[in-house]
Amino acid sequence: MRATEIEKVLSSEYVSSQRTGHYTSTVLVSVPFDQGPQTTEVEMTSSDRPKAGEETWVLFAPSSPDLEVFVGDRQSLEEKIGGRADFWTVFLTLGCFAFCWFMNLFGRWRSDPVAGLHRSRQQGRLHALSVSVRGVGVAVDERPASTSVTKHLKPRIRLTSAEFGELYLYLNDIVDPLPLAQPLTGVRGHVYWRPPTRQLPYANSVGYAVLILDGQRYVAGWLESPDASADLPVSALVPADREVPAVGEPRALHPVSSVETSANSTVLKALLLGIAALVVIPFGVGDVATVALAGVSVLAVLMGRRRAGLQMKRHLESLAPGSDLGTGTIHRA
Repeated sequence: MRATEIEKVLSSEYVSSQRTGHYTSTVLVSVPFDQGPQTTEVEMTSSDRPKAGEETWVLFAPSSPDLEVFVGDRQSLEEKIGGRADFWTVFLTLGCFAFCWFMNLFGRWRSDPVAGLHRSRQQGRLHALSVSVRGVGVAVDERPASTSVTKHLKPRIRLTSAEFGELYLYLNDIVDPLPLAQPLTGVRGHVYWRPPTRQLPYANSVGYAVLILDGQRYVAGWLESPDASADLPVSALVPADREVPAVGEPRALHPVSSVETSANSTVLKALLLGIAALVVIPFGVGDVATVALAGVSVLAVLMGRRRAGLQMKRHLESLAPGSDLGTGTIHRA
């Protein structure tokens, strides 16, 4: 790649698009081959009309005059030989995959469950019952994951209420139920829930729920009943003037688990691998390599999440489905 001058402009035509335009020109340039300079006719694209005597860049094989010669600005010619991609290519690629990262990591983020109780109470949709925890275990939830039709094992808290009977609070499948069994079993508290805003095809579903223990700790999940024919008591509806726990006062109950720590470590390693792939891009790679590295970055995070999910799935499957966990077998991480 060498700098040279345009000897003569043979033709030049302005090509316009909806918002921008460019010149497509045929010019004569002097190419410094090994055998000596040679005037060559080439086509070039530029934002301004080229003129004789102007300096431009030429890409050629010094020992092979019979091969094709390229003319243009230095950036565009560097891209042809795998050089650094232009700023906008890098910016748009990184921006696109940063958005994918954000949606992948935080797309299902929800606000503070306790804050949601206050909104539901103002809307007249908040219900509450006094309950006691009878056991913690794993069971098949009637609601499948959002990306499939297969029902999965999930951690389950078994509740009893004098007014209603038995209720089940299903937790996220990334929660380890083992360390929850000992601090929860036998504890009393209140379960708050709001019914879904639309009709669901799940017969036993009650709604989004938050179990707030008397010690001001909470666990959030999805409430279900073992018998869909039973009606919840009318007295469970929380009046708009009734006090509910203040936002920020109850703290989430989430004991340390070696299984969750291992799964989080898997996600962190994948995240670091994805960052490493993106860090390489600004140091100078071609367009293809830029897109490939950005794709590797997103795939690393996706695969990390998938692998962590499989770790938790195998752990839940190793527990006895449908039965409560014994509180004497808890092992702290």
